Amino acid sequence: MLINFSVENFRSFGAEQTLNLVASKAEQGHADHCVPIPGTDEQALRIAVLYGANAAGKSNLVRAMDFAKGLVIRGVNRDQPIALDSFRFSDPPLRGSSFEFRFMVQKQIFVYGFDIFDGQVTEEWLAVAGEDGGETDVFTRNGTAVTFANSVVDSVTRDSIQALVTLGVRPNQLLLNKVLDVDESRRGALLNAVAKWFTELLVVIPPDIGFATTIEVLDGDPQLRQFASGFLSNVGTGIGELSIEKSEIAMSDLYALHFKNRILANNGGEPAEIEPAGGSLMPDPDDPLRLIRKKLTANHSIGNARFSLPFAEESDGTQRLLHLLPALYVTNTVSFVFVIDEFDRSLHPVLAYAFLKYFLESAAGPQRQLIATTHETHLLDRELLRRDEIWFAEKDALQQTHLSSLSDLCVRDDLQFEKSYVQGRFGAIPIVGGLEKLKQLTESSNEVADAKKKAN
Repeated sequence: MLINFSVENFRSFGAEQTLNLVASKAEQGHADHCVPIPGTDEQALRIAVLYGANAAGKSNLVRAMDFAKGLVIRGVNRDQPIALDSFRFSDPPLRGSSFEFRFMVQKQIFVYGFDIFDGQVTEEWLAVAGEDGGETDVFTRNGTAVTFANSVVDSVTRDSIQALVTLGVRPNQLLLNKVLDVDESRRGALLNAVAKWFTELLVVIPPDIGFATTIEVLDGDPQLRQFASGFLSNVGTGIGELSIEKSEIAMSDLYALHFKNRILANNGGEPAEIEPAGGSLMPDPDDPLRLIRKKLTANHSIGNARFSLPFAEESDGTQRLLHLLPALYVTNTVSFVFVIDEFDRSLHPVLAYAFLKYFLESAAGPQRQLIATTHETHLLDRELLRRDEIWFAEKDALQQTHLSSLSDLCVRDDLQFEKSYVQGRFGAIPIVGGLEKLKQLTESSNEVADAKKKAN
């Protein structure tokens, strides 16, 4: 589970801001929304929704997490500087950017972060919390110099870090990225837990996600595909079953190898998207001269007749819902953290509400977590969410994004969240100027257009 995430000097974030998912002790409702944090008297929230006007920086928070995760998993090419989109409205420009995750894997708490300046990693750190809640460094890095503590790691982890330090780490590479090159059996339990959290458990879902990866997941987990089929059927999409059609494409030696290398280079080993959306293309792992094409199909039953449609022809809302359904997959009890940008995109308000309600009720046992940006005000309901689960993004006069929680505002227990937000009592809403001025601009434009016609 994510406990908190901090970012500084990235896109619309200038000064450091933190999304803190530690439950407020002043909140008493929805106790099942919380998970105890080992070694402390605190609890972590299983859900958080972030509101804000357009261009307030909500999506930038998701991009910051995804950017940091990408540097851990994929890194950058050997001779390529780290391309960082820093905050631009500062004179003089801000120096250096920082990212830090505090997260929980099973009952172990980790703190991992790094600083970047001028395309290089200037600092990097990994700490682990003990049973008393105190944190001890596993390793710290300054430039390319790395030090680590013998006292908190097992011998396998210690030997793994020592070997990596001996080999050296590039200025544009995270040490944790280099750790991923080491076989799991040689990393040690501690590094494996951290590596697994970033590579498998932290799942970022952008608003424009393609179908290639989704198809691979559905193909690899028939139970998930069955669950998705049942859910889509249950919410009235008309889909009775999802199926995946596979075909093999044989190619000449030269072209097949070229295409295989291009997929692996451009997608980091992920499947390539084929157009129209709804299909994927990957090299055959058993035959380098073949490509495997997979196409997702939705089956509809009308009376005794059965019809099949490419999933790309289903509605935008149905397609969006399929991308989100892994977050509700109760058969999988692994403690995923789903970070969803524009959660309500193309979803009916009733369905968006039901989705979150289902997640909270079905994921009460596992430490599964959902963090979402949204504009859907119907979710601002005390029957669904606690005050500390509702967050706002708003820009200040310097165009910097600031994050705040509804619990920080000390609002009354009986306050209607949705009505108060729409009225602007919490901020984080669009500021629409006078419409009279817009009318004048329109009339002026029309007058200019009429004058040109007469002149011609």
